[in-house]
Amino acid sequence: MTKAEVVKLLAMIESVYSHCIFKDETIQQWFEFCSEMDFEKVMAKVKNHIRKSPFPPAITDIAVFPFEENNFPESLQDWMKKGRERIERDPKSNRRGPTPAWLAEYSPRKFI
Repeated sequence: MTKAEVVKLLAMIESVYSHCIFKDETIQQWFEFCSEMDFEKVMAKVKNHIRKSPFPPAITDIAVFPFEENNFPESLQDWMKKGRERIERDPKSNRRGPTPAWLAEYSPRKFI
């Protein structure tokens, strides 16, 4: 977002919320934070915020940061698949030991 777009955004917020007046320090912070955001998406969130709230938005209410692609779901699926295969290969993973006599006595399941 450019500085002109940030000024347009803040002017819109000030015009809707008459009791909201931005100080110079606040405007500088908005310039800094909004430089990474997409103007159209932020404006859509501001308009939605205006419809719902009688209070001016904070930066966190309207922030839209670019989405970073990652392959986490794929790596998670691979990890789960390898774990499942390891459990299936391990002969000890699916075998139970003998049931102790004290447990067999109180268990509803009958052991032979």
